[in-house]
Amino acid sequence: MIDSYTICYMKKIVLTTYGKIISLLIGLLGFISGCGTGTDPVAEYGVPSADFRVQGRVKSAATGNPVSGIRMIVREPDTGIADTAFTDTGGAYSMEIKQIIGFPVTLHAEDVDGDVNGMYNPDSMVVRKEDATRIRKGDNSWYDGVYEKKEANFSLKVSSVIPMYGVRSVNEKE
Repeated sequence: MIDSYTICYMKKIVLTTYGKIISLLIGLLGFISGCGTGTDPVAEYGVPSADFRVQGRVKSAATGNPVSGIRMIVREPDTGIADTAFTDTGGAYSMEIKQIIGFPVTLHAEDVDGDVNGMYNPDSMVVRKEDATRIRKGDNSWYDGVYEKKEANFSLKVSSVIPMYGVRSVNEKE
């Protein structure tokens, strides 16, 4: 016959073992579900964010004339999130990006219309938080407000490479 002490001891061992197994399974479940395979960032609670506005002009370095049809791209760090706009006939562009995850933000200028407006080399600029003006305060939580960068101007150099269609030029950035 088994005494009550032995039964109590056996229950304790079983419960402890089951507790460890359940803890291990819950930990594995959290680890597996937390490992994303995509490139899209997930803005979680506790991630600082802000809105970002940018405007500027693009001109030819050779003539000083405005260049239309230049693709402007704003790209966030480490996330790959980007927004695109094109310059108008006066070479002006502006964009507003909601909920960027952080600074610095990179601005890219690319001539993508072929020889329509001339051929220009791509250029880029990095905008740090201290380079932008805070125009509206956040909510004293994780939202930092609205930042603006005016006069984000580009002076593009004329490309000396004649592109062959279907073959990337030496000066073209990926």
